[in-house]
Amino acid sequence: MSDRPAAGTLPDRVIYLLGATGMLTLFAVIIYEVGMRYLFSRPPLWSVDVPNLVFIWLVFVVVGLTTKLGPQIRVVFFVARLPPRLRRGLAVVQHLAVLLMLGTFIYQSLPIIALSSSQTMLSTGWPGSVYFYALPIGSVVMAWYQLGALRRLLSGTGGHDT
Repeated sequence: MSDRPAAGTLPDRVIYLLGATGMLTLFAVIIYEVGMRYLFSRPPLWSVDVPNLVFIWLVFVVVGLTTKLGPQIRVVFFVARLPPRLRRGLAVVQHLAVLLMLGTFIYQSLPIIALSSSQTMLSTGWPGSVYFYALPIGSVVMAWYQLGALRRLLSGTGGHDT
């Protein structure tokens, strides 16, 4: 059995492929960096910044899809004992709270991006804001999946209700 999402939507497949590409890129960059450091004693200048950057982007972009697939641990001992209407209402409040949090992330990250856009990473020459764009873009991806889960919950077409 494969961990790949079965016949997902186009955004699901794109995010899945971005995640797979990010993991392969992270693996290749670290193997290259370790080889250059220990075999040739010549680590590249960017050997710390690029793997960190790839990892940050990988986490923020793929987390929305992992939320949809549902592999995270959820503690529902008490929630499962609530009446169905109350459980559904609690799930709606939960999704709305996550959307509010994501909106706050997006709003609060804009000044940080503006502040860091004039800086340059010395190791790569890239703008300093490349680190910080991952948060609003990842938040938009997560919000997309939260809205989908909320829509499915309200329409009763499936999905997690807690």
